[in-house]
Amino acid sequence: MFNRRVLTIALSLLPTLLASAALLTGCQPKAEQSPASTPPPIPASAPPANPNLVLEATGPGLARLEVQLSAKGSAAVSTSPLKFEFKGIDGLVVGGIELPSDVATDYEITAFDAAGKATHKGRGSLPGLARNDRPRLLPLPPTGEGEGLVVSLTRERLVLDVKPSAKPNNFAAHLDVYDPLGKPTKIEPLDIHWGLTDARDVRLIPGPGRFDIQLVPKDPPVLMRICDLSTQVWACLPNGNCRPRRICVDPWTAISAGGSHTCGLTKNKIAYCWGSNTQGELGTPTTDACSNATTFNSSCSKRPLAVDCPAGAPCRFTQISSGQTLTAAIDTNGDAWWWGRGGVAHHKVSAVLAGSPVKFTRIAAGYGHACALSQARSEIWCWGTNGYGEAGAPKTTLDVPDSAPVRVLAPLKFQKIVAGGEHSCAIGNTGVDVVCWGRDDDNQSSGPSSTQAPATGTGPYFFQQFGGLTPILDVTASQTSSCVTLGANNGVKCWGAHRTWNVTPFGTPEHLAAGFGQVCAVAGQVAKCVGTNNWGELGIGSMMLQSAPVAVKAPPALYADVSAGDAHTCGLTPTGDAYCWGDNLQGQIGIGTASYSVKEPALVATP
Repeated sequence: MFNRRVLTIALSLLPTLLASAALLTGCQPKAEQSPASTPPPIPASAPPANPNLVLEATGPGLARLEVQLSAKGSAAVSTSPLKFEFKGIDGLVVGGIELPSDVATDYEITAFDAAGKATHKGRGSLPGLARNDRPRLLPLPPTGEGEGLVVSLTRERLVLDVKPSAKPNNFAAHLDVYDPLGKPTKIEPLDIHWGLTDARDVRLIPGPGRFDIQLVPKDPPVLMRICDLSTQVWACLPNGNCRPRRICVDPWTAISAGGSHTCGLTKNKIAYCWGSNTQGELGTPTTDACSNATTFNSSCSKRPLAVDCPAGAPCRFTQISSGQTLTAAIDTNGDAWWWGRGGVAHHKVSAVLAGSPVKFTRIAAGYGHACALSQARSEIWCWGTNGYGEAGAPKTTLDVPDSAPVRVLAPLKFQKIVAGGEHSCAIGNTGVDVVCWGRDDDNQSSGPSSTQAPATGTGPYFFQQFGGLTPILDVTASQTSSCVTLGANNGVKCWGAHRTWNVTPFGTPEHLAAGFGQVCAVAGQVAKCVGTNNWGELGIGSMMLQSAPVAVKAPPALYADVSAGDAHTCGLTPTGDAYCWGDNLQGQIGIGTASYSVKEPALVATP
């Protein structure tokens, strides 16, 4: 069924875009060539000299709109169909269009992605312009799977901008109004009606300019910052043309795919999690059941949920890692926290060295354990389950309490820590060796040619030195495998279950991620994956196994990072959008629905 939700406008574009002739008045007519066996082409026409409406649409991957107009029964207007092409930038298409004022007009609109594939198509009839000047929303159902698209026709275009004020926790909103030619519209400030979607903690006061409004906390000021609220500010004109805008634009800066859940951090350092919550791994209570299948029925969330603020924490995080049964994070004070393993309560890790509390800079969560890298001494501390020695303690110690985490005694300082299911790996601070410890039934710790450290009573620790001089640029671990990216043109190497995959074509990627059956990498902002694909975790639009890396299907075209879970994968774009694909029975894709699989990248819902 078509989703009539109007997609949020890409307001990061400058208003000068509106004045561009290529977008507003130069919607270049598309001349078509057709063989004699096909219907005759629709005549091309010049761009409208006097556009009277603004056509606007936005959506992930949207690159172009083709609009066909056919006026009905007017001697003054040609009844021959006219076809125009509107090109877009960054998912936004906007342009000026002319409709007759006295007759109805049939329309047919087709949306295309950057590859030229038709993604949405809709048709209908519009009344004469003089009959109604209120905004008109034209639905375009998808040509395949996915959400619908909405094209709006309005008398004027509203561009609403929100920026922080000089005073902390205060914001200012400014409205610009443009006509179909892209010129500023004359409008009285009293004609603008300002509002808030939730006015319980925020109030509006006049701003310094005629088209400005200030957003300030109510008295007494709210304890939580305005950016933590989901409140939107909106501006409306008398004809019903409205533009909403979130007070804070808070893009994703980190994402971590776990067993059946996913977590991420925003620019404002807010932690969100979604997916399965059977173990409390989301860090907040949930009541949804994401699957009708009894064996999978569980508490979950199909959309990102803000992690509850741990008592005594600043509610801001710099690192987050999703494991199989738990989540671990580091707050802005450098303290390590974890939640899950049977409850949503937040547990603070209490590591002490030489009488002083240890602060942390990196963290990694596995099946039931977690490890963190200390700030001052670059040492690793672990806690949680230890049946295979994954927490760095002797195997006789089955569980390491967070009140007394173990300092890993491998004879190195470290620069990065990762955790697979029940093993851990870390890169040494000299960057030429990696050490792993814990479960080794698939050789995920020992690998094919490791050197075992001398017995310390806690190991064994397996060192992969790759000749001792080759720089190790990245490390990743899944339940059954470990992989590294090597410098000096030595590419990606995997051991454990993933040793059979052909990872050589990855080259030397900037980011590497291993899931239960897949290995993914980002090189030159292009994401590729290889491996099993039973749940669509490769993101290629099918569920076919791939023995060599294949590019993740667009959109988006570019990625800044990638993370692999048990049967789903997620990535971040350079602009801070989050996309996920693969297993979605527990809502771990974060798109608001649960399903067996999502075979290509899907945009994670806005928190």
